[in-house]
Amino acid sequence: MKALEFINLYLKHFNNDDFESLKNFFAYPLYMNVNGNIISVNESPMEQMKKSSNLGKTEDIEVEVIKETENQAHVILRNAKRFNKSEEYVESISGFYALFKKGNDWKIVFLSGITYQDQNI
Repeated sequence: MKALEFINLYLKHFNNDDFESLKNFFAYPLYMNVNGNIISVNESPMEQMKKSSNLGKTEDIEVEVIKETENQAHVILRNAKRFNKSEEYVESISGFYALFKKGNDWKIVFLSGITYQDQNI
């Protein structure tokens, strides 16, 4: 599987609130840039994040693989729009994922996101 296919599958599970499957997309410890602080977690943060913020679907997703080798990849989420469970616009996001191959499977080892209000909504 190519890195782009992996990230698109990850985003599909994220949108479908498939928290059990999401756990398998990460290497642990998972490193994250959260508001300028690098933290590590030993379990998927997605369920807690989505439930605490009432996030629903993420749409208009623009993803690009910056570089992919046999065992690592850098992927950028250029832009996407997040909506709440009532389908109201909440925020726009941009993100970066560092991936590596563990066996034959890609894993996210680092992620960083920036949220902002899109003035064009």
